[in-house]
Amino acid sequence: MTAPVGISLNSPKWELRKLPAVIWWDLWGTIARSDNREPILHLQKILKFHTESIDVKDVRSVDPDFLRVCLTTNVPHPVRHGEQDPVGFIRSVARPFGLTVEPEMVPLFNEVTHKESQCALMFFDTRKVLKELKARGLRNGLISNLWGFPVKTLFEEESLGKFIPPELRVYSFEEGYAKPDVELFRRACLRAGVAPEDCLMIGDHLENDILPAIALGMRTVLIDREHVYRPDQVPEETLHIDKMETLLDYLPSSGVNA
Repeated sequence: MTAPVGISLNSPKWELRKLPAVIWWDLWGTIARSDNREPILHLQKILKFHTESIDVKDVRSVDPDFLRVCLTTNVPHPVRHGEQDPVGFIRSVARPFGLTVEPEMVPLFNEVTHKESQCALMFFDTRKVLKELKARGLRNGLISNLWGFPVKTLFEEESLGKFIPPELRVYSFEEGYAKPDVELFRRACLRAGVAPEDCLMIGDHLENDILPAIALGMRTVLIDREHVYRPDQVPEETLHIDKMETLLDYLPSSGVNA
C-alpha cells in the first residue's frame, strides 16, 4: 500500500526549523527516469569488456570500474557546445582497460546515446514540486552520477533548467568523482558557498545518495517510490517517503535564508 501525501514510511519526528540553504537533488530515480536500460552496460558490451558477466536484464551486472570511468570521463564536443564527443569519449573509456575501438563500435555507441536521450523523462510530480520549492525561495541544486550525453535533452527539452541553475548542477563526469564518493558532495557545497549542515540531500539510493550526505553532515530525504527499502534499513535521521509531493508538507513555507 502506498502512503498518502504528508505521511512518511518510517514516521520519524523529522522537521526543519529553517529552510535549507540548498536542496540538492539526485537525478536518476529521483527527479527523472529513462526507459532505456543502463546505457553504460550496453557500452561495456559494445567494447567487449568482461562480456561473460553482462546481463542486459540486470543493470547491476555492469563492471564497477568500467562504470566509474564512464561516469568520470568528460570529452566535450569540439563544435557543438554543451555536448560530448562520442568518438573521443569511447576512445577515452577504452584506453585504461587496454581495449581496441573498432570502426563499427562508434555507430553502435551513437545509437545507445541517442536512445538514452529520447527515453529521458521527468517524473510526473517533479515539475510541480520544483516549481513550488522555487516559489518558496529555495535554491535547488543537482548532484548526479552522470555521463554528459543526456544533459542537453534533460535541461533544454524537459525544462529542468528553469528550476536548477547551471552553477548548481554538479555532475560526476565534470568533477571526476562519482557517488558514493563524499568528495562529489563536498564540491557541490563549495560551489554553492554553503556549509553541508545547512543543506538537504534528496535521493532514491541509500548507499549512493543518503549515507555519504549524512557523513558530510547534510540532512537527508529518501524517496522510495517502489518501497525498495524497509523502514528499519533507513537511518533514523532520514525522512523516508514514497512521493516527492510529501516533501512539501515537511518544509516550512517561511523563514527563507538570505
